[in-house]
Amino acid sequence: MKIFDELENLRREAYVKAILRDDVIGYIGSNKNIPVELFYSRGLYAIPVYGIDAEILQFSQEKGKNLCDLINSTITYAKTDKCPLIHSSKLIVCENFCEIMTREIRALDKKIFIYESGQESKLIAKINDIYGLRELRDVKNLMLEISDLVHKLKFHSDLTGLQVYILEYYINFLELDEQLRVLHEIADSTNFHDEPVNFFPVYVQSGAGIYKQIDKIFSGRNYRIIENFCASNKYNYVFKNCPFHQGETISYKL
Repeated sequence: MKIFDELENLRREAYVKAILRDDVIGYIGSNKNIPVELFYSRGLYAIPVYGIDAEILQFSQEKGKNLCDLINSTITYAKTDKCPLIHSSKLIVCENFCEIMTREIRALDKKIFIYESGQESKLIAKINDIYGLRELRDVKNLMLEISDLVHKLKFHSDLTGLQVYILEYYINFLELDEQLRVLHEIADSTNFHDEPVNFFPVYVQSGAGIYKQIDKIFSGRNYRIIENFCASNKYNYVFKNCPFHQGETISYKL
């Protein structure tokens, strides 16, 4: 589908867009756990600022810490100021899913909020302090429609495992109206089934940076990447140097 090529371009555009705006708020962790609705309802440009990139790891000064690729890449991007998304984020909200990530993020020369469930009021106060009081927008129905479409495309459509992950991850770089447009375009171009499709679940901490490797491993099989930021104990694949969870080790590769 051409829309998946467009998604790649839209993701690249997010880097340019972030530089031109002063309302960028970055987050690290799952948007199912971090209350991103608070960001969208205030008209903020919310974008994930975690990820893995082979080239940035070449600039890492964290090698003696034995950090996993996800943390190493994210921290190196921040310290080298080579990521427009991190650079433009006036505040970074980090889900407290990993004590090592929390420790390293706290040490950055950035405004950081470590989020745990139940801290919405504190997070709102932090947002108001940094971005000022902003006119509120009711985004509940829009976000519910987006969530329902993603669920339907992931579990009831003929999309491949690779297409599903690209869709799930890349739309997070778009604003809500654009997310909905892309989802409807994809939904109009695929077949759906009343019953959930029969797929092989691949459990990972995060699919960022490794989803293409996973697609090669499960080529020809109907699989779905199930992402859960270190909230479980055992995964099919875990990042190298993770001291907390079990699974086959996987590292970023070009």
